[in-house]
Amino acid sequence: MENNQDSFEKVIPTAWMVAYRRTFSDIPYSIEIFEALEEIKKKNNYEDIPAELKKPQLAPQFEARHKLLDKLIYQTNAEQILELAAGFSSRGLSMSKDYKFNYVELDLAPVTKEKQQIIQEIAKEKWFEVPESLHFVSGNAMDFESFEKGLSYFDKTKPLVITNEGLLRYLTKDEKAKVAQNIHKVLEEFNGVWVTSDISLRKIFSKENEVMKDHVEKISKLTGKDIFSNRFETEEEAKDFFENLGFSIERHSFMEVYDDLTSPKTLHLSEQQVKDVVEDAVVYVMKPTTK
Repeated sequence: MENNQDSFEKVIPTAWMVAYRRTFSDIPYSIEIFEALEEIKKKNNYEDIPAELKKPQLAPQFEARHKLLDKLIYQTNAEQILELAAGFSSRGLSMSKDYKFNYVELDLAPVTKEKQQIIQEIAKEKWFEVPESLHFVSGNAMDFESFEKGLSYFDKTKPLVITNEGLLRYLTKDEKAKVAQNIHKVLEEFNGVWVTSDISLRKIFSKENEVMKDHVEKISKLTGKDIFSNRFETEEEAKDFFENLGFSIERHSFMEVYDDLTSPKTLHLSEQQVKDVVEDAVVYVMKPTTK
């Protein structure tokens, strides 16, 4: 029988797809990270991603979620960040290098290993030292011991932001609850918030399928995760889910950063094409209401 760790490692290729789509934006280090990933893939003879999943039409969605998370994290004035399932995002490098934030990336061991290698290569090529405040922790967000390893780098007297872009859509409702409970437990100790774009709504999946035929079904097949079954039917259901787990919710629309997007111009997308993949998506800024 397949163990839980092997099950979640099947999701790793989705991080490659997100890294690819970020290259159409002006997000710092996106091109460098993706080029390094391609070299790793060639060196290790990794199987290529199916061509139908490599299309860039969803790039504005991934650019918007990255930029909106950045904006909301900065607004908290916190300088301690724990990113779950960080994948091949450049946020940790940018925030620790340019803003001196104390940043911890938590992800599965294969991703963490490759990410560290990539960051070291970029630093060498760009003539800077890897920030001492950027830390990598191998683990699983459903495992509280993994959280504890990451928390060892933080000061409990200072605010903490926990963030994640893409993780919950691959989890069952029970698994989502486990991650949320772990985060709630951490925020009971720290004065901070959970900033996440990972709100798996039916209407967002439907739009993704309109833009790229059977996109969600193909991702489900690739990862072995039944994404449709993991979704929230409505945003009201999503709000109830997190509120029942002890969180208050501040809602933000991806459209808040619409004017900051550069990938639409790069890809020659119309305003409607961009809105199709952006306007229904949200970020929640959540605080524990029960302590």
